[in-house]
Amino acid sequence: MKVSVIIPMYNEEENVLKTINEVDTVLKTYENYEIIVVDDGSFDRTFELASKAVSENPNVQLLKHSSNMGMGKALRTGFKKAEGDVIITIDADLSYDTSYIPKLIDALDGETDIVIGSQYMDGGKTEDIPKLRLFISKMANKIVGYAMANNVSTVTGVFRAYRMEVLDSIELDSNGTEINPEILSKANAIGFGIKEVPVTLGGRKLGESKVKIKSTTISHLLFTFNEKPMMLFGAIGLILLFIGLISALYLFYEFIMGTLDPTRPLMLFMVLMVLSGIQILIFGFVATQISLLKREVYIVQKENKLLRKRLK
Repeated sequence: MKVSVIIPMYNEEENVLKTINEVDTVLKTYENYEIIVVDDGSFDRTFELASKAVSENPNVQLLKHSSNMGMGKALRTGFKKAEGDVIITIDADLSYDTSYIPKLIDALDGETDIVIGSQYMDGGKTEDIPKLRLFISKMANKIVGYAMANNVSTVTGVFRAYRMEVLDSIELDSNGTEINPEILSKANAIGFGIKEVPVTLGGRKLGESKVKIKSTTISHLLFTFNEKPMMLFGAIGLILLFIGLISALYLFYEFIMGTLDPTRPLMLFMVLMVLSGIQILIFGFVATQISLLKREVYIVQKENKLLRKRLK
């Protein structure tokens, strides 16, 4: 078995050598492995220091983007280069301890194709994480997790182990952090087994976090609505129907009291709210049916991608 570890990096000069060395130390227990560092357009000494590691260790490879394209693009670049039977993805800041890597690999049993290092499942924990970031992370995982079919407590984390077959079977589109839930969504739709193991997520000790809270939150919300359109359309439709119902009750009250004026704008407002609410709920139903058809699309993509690989 060959193990490939992919480490996306962006301005990680403080962590690059330490991260590579710690990952390499853990992987030495495996006879065949590779470490793929993807420099995502860093403008500090990340590429220089990673190049040094490459010159000293034949198991380390270095890929570089000319500009910062996002975690998703960096991971996709690494996936294309990886040759391992098992692919590990991990953060460059060692917020997840590298000693968990064998634990993830061992959990890839006969029924499991993806193993997630989860800090939010029973037995997992977090340490030294800023309160705001931790709150946003927990909420994002709950919201995105609710939109997905499988019961996964950590859907946005990057620390995972994949069988190569999984990544050979799905077409990935995301360039940002939403690539992590995208992989789970598509793999689950095709029928791959997903499992979580408890890990500890620690706070960054060196360098600055590259996570942009605003853009990350927006991208995860958009992914959620794409997965489960009724969460958006249903909420808006029900709110409009509720407003229409309240307006109708008020008009009925005025009718009972004999003070109803049919020419009042409230009459038209009530009708518009009710009709708009019903129409938006119908849009949500149609969007949900379209979303359910994606599974068939993913299966066709899997067959096409595997066929292209065999032809190569």
